[in-house]
Amino acid sequence: MTREFKSVIMLLISAIIWGFSYVAQALGLQEVGPFTFNTARSFVACIFLWLTYLFFKKTSNYYKNEIFSLKSTIIFGSVCGLLMTVATNFQQMGIIGTTTGKAGFLTATYIVLIPIFDFFLGKKIKPRIILCVFFAMVGTYLLSVKENFTINGYDLLVLFSAIFFALHIMVMTKLPNDCQAILASLTQFFVVMLVSLVIAIFKEEIVLASLKAAIPAILFVGVLSSGVGFTLQMIAIKDIDPTIGSLVSSLESVFAAVGGWMILGQKMNLREITGCIIILVVTIIAQLPSKKKV
Repeated sequence: MTREFKSVIMLLISAIIWGFSYVAQALGLQEVGPFTFNTARSFVACIFLWLTYLFFKKTSNYYKNEIFSLKSTIIFGSVCGLLMTVATNFQQMGIIGTTTGKAGFLTATYIVLIPIFDFFLGKKIKPRIILCVFFAMVGTYLLSVKENFTINGYDLLVLFSAIFFALHIMVMTKLPNDCQAILASLTQFFVVMLVSLVIAIFKEEIVLASLKAAIPAILFVGVLSSGVGFTLQMIAIKDIDPTIGSLVSSLESVFAAVGGWMILGQKMNLREITGCIIILVVTIIAQLPSKKKV
């Protein structure tokens, strides 16, 4: 099995986990506020990742003999953590007032946003990408704008989170060779936990009974979505062609809609389904390589 194929499998697992995690987040947010939820899920992720690292350190010769820079790992993880703090908290706030399917598809627009950021960094943007951005906005309009031409504010929060998810991915592709991936992921969730905790203390009422009721959702998202999903992404993204990686990751939105339908019984009308299809198609097209001239 090649490293690239292993990366595809890891990203596919991440996409499935992230898609169904929208359901867990929606259920958890029925009990606690978004910042409290993010604090708890990040705390669980930190414990899980630390135990995972200790396990591999004890059982794997690779991890026993691994040489890395702790300073570089902490700095890189902290930068990723700050971006993820903004992304996940805005996403959590948005999920409160939208369906899991819509949240999944709106978050998936980060795949279109990445080429736009590349343009501002001095890279030439192709006409095809401009068309993709236009049609992504059309899809977003169909998905989010109601009959009275008002946009759901919660949808905008999820869209805003997509900007920081895009920045987060762009930073992760620059993972230094002297970084330890699991510890970098642990560091990023430690940052998310600290910032979210401070905001939760001042903005939300933390009720132990409600926190207890949200434990199943917190454990699912903390261990699987945060601990497994984002760590697999951090490990895989540097060993795979970006186009293939983006195509696999875009399946997250599909699994979000499937999860909402299977578990929560959520339905979307024809207008919203059309918007979802448009967004999914353009996020895929935006990543396809251009034909080389012979």
